[in-house]
Amino acid sequence: MMPLLILAVLVTMVAGALLAVWKFRVSDDSSGGAVGVVIAPCVMAIYLVAAAMGVVIGWDDFKAAEDGLIAETGAAQSLYWSTATFPGEEGEEVREKLRAYLTAVVEEDWPLMEEEGELSAEGDEALAELSASVRALSLADSGDGLDRLSARQEATALSEARIERADAAGDDIPPLVLVITAVTAVAVAVLPFAMIRKGSFTAYFWSSVNLVLVFATVLLIASMGNPFNGILANDMGAVEEALAAFDRADLAMAPQ
Repeated sequence: MMPLLILAVLVTMVAGALLAVWKFRVSDDSSGGAVGVVIAPCVMAIYLVAAAMGVVIGWDDFKAAEDGLIAETGAAQSLYWSTATFPGEEGEEVREKLRAYLTAVVEEDWPLMEEEGELSAEGDEALAELSASVRALSLADSGDGLDRLSARQEATALSEARIERADAAGDDIPPLVLVITAVTAVAVAVLPFAMIRKGSFTAYFWSSVNLVLVFATVLLIASMGNPFNGILANDMGAVEEALAAFDRADLAMAPQ
């Protein structure tokens, strides 16, 4: 759908510019009157506002998703280290479920977030199993009581971070903003050709430059996508680094 929209905008701009040059020029009176003084500035203002909104929304979505991902991996790391003082079987079970969950995030969640803006059922199941293993920990009055309580808190934080990531994966530039940007961009790109009074090379050159720049803005906004598949896309590097850190820690804690 999006490539078709981008292609339609480009074709409309080029076709409109050619028609404006060959047939539908704005008269001298109109270019210095209603069209040049009122209509063109209004269209330009709407275009600039819509384009700016699209860029700001896309950037805010990207940063919010990035912060959420940092919080999610931070909770996973805290949960891992809180199990260090647990008896062997209890701690190992939680760590195993935690690795399984982060592996599901990388292998199952990420492809779906990039392609469909959704999270996987496998990730939901892995998180449910992890949460169950943490809830099964007793809170007996022992030396590791605070670590067990911390593990429950971090498991809750991990669940909340997953919900936020699911919301972020569904964030796109609002269609209305994109449509307004595209429609007004066509007018902003075509009007200069229609208002050229004399066919000078300089006038056509700068009108063409304006068309390219305006189209580039539409292309930029349309390419933002969601925070995991657009030109501003968070990658899975933080999750992969957390998994690698768990492996290194396991080696360090293994009996020699």
